[in-house]
Amino acid sequence: MSVAPNDVNLLAVETNDQDFAAGTAIDFQVRAEVGAALHGTGGQYKVRLTLTDTTDPSLLDTENITGVFGDPAWPNPGLNIFTFTVPAGATAGRVGNIVEPQARLIGNAAAPFDSSHVVGDSLLLTP
Repeated sequence: MSVAPNDVNLLAVETNDQDFAAGTAIDFQVRAEVGAALHGTGGQYKVRLTLTDTTDPSLLDTENITGVFGDPAWPNPGLNIFTFTVPAGATAGRVGNIVEPQARLIGNAAAPFDSSHVVGDSLLLTP
């Protein structure tokens, strides 16, 4: 997918596996892209990952990566991948529950803001 010059876009929030034992850490990759014009402004961005238990509705974890376009975390326009690790304690005691990862991206520190949102595949926490 190609992003417009002044836009940000989230493509996916993914894991390398679909089988996770409750009480173990889970690694997620968030694929995001930014257009060349917006990246060139050096504006601020925030990528947020949340993990929600949909069986026993509650927010299990929130992680943020913030910076400015052109920094080491997002050095070039176009596609970038951010890695998040949900700690083991966030899923402890939740065997049999289904959890859902979501990612959000906000570009610019001041209006006009540009944002994108994506929901990942639901995961069953196993024993």
